[in-house]
Amino acid sequence: MADTTATQTTRIELPRMLESEPWGIWAAIVFVIATLVVAVLSMGVTGLVVVMVPAAIGMLALLSLIVFG
Repeated sequence: MADTTATQTTRIELPRMLESEPWGIWAAIVFVIATLVVAVLSMGVTGLVVVMVPAAIGMLALLSLIVFG
C-alpha cells in the first residue's frame, strides 16, 4: 500500500522587526558572555584573565561584522 498522506509545512509568520534581526550575532554575543561567566565561576579571577583575551578578540570580530555588515 502506498502512503498517500500529504504533510503540509506551514511557515510561522514573524513580525517584520523579528525577521530582520541578526540572530546569529546575538547568539555569539550570548555565548561569549556565558563563557566569561563560567570561567569566573570555575577558576576565579585567573579564569577571567585567561578567557578575556580571546573573548575580546571575538567581540572585536563581532563588532566588525555589525559595523561593516
